[in-house]
Amino acid sequence: MKAKYGVTLTLAVSLLLGGSMVLAPTASAVGSSACRFDSPNVNFKVRTSGATFRTGPGKRYHVIGTLYRGDSFRYYCRTGGLPDFKKSWSYGKITKRTRAGIPAATKGWVYSKYLE
Repeated sequence: MKAKYGVTLTLAVSLLLGGSMVLAPTASAVGSSACRFDSPNVNFKVRTSGATFRTGPGKRYHVIGTLYRGDSFRYYCRTGGLPDFKKSWSYGKITKRTRAGIPAATKGWVYSKYLE
């Protein structure tokens, strides 16, 4: 409750002083809307340790957590087409709790080159 109040208070003070704030969208706000290539229900394993799992397709989005080699990811779609797989962002969900503790069914984005 305190964290929610603090964010609301910060936003209110900023707006009263004539400023503005940009809040990064959450995963549910971005979801699959950024996708350009769909391929539902394909399972991947994370191929490296330290891959960042995010709320959107890019470094400007909030980090949900870190993925490690062997973590399971169900892929739904990505930002790029076939030739650009390794340079795109993939949207999907965690299929079982990750080594870092991200719960199963958590949806988010990972850079595709970290998937195999």
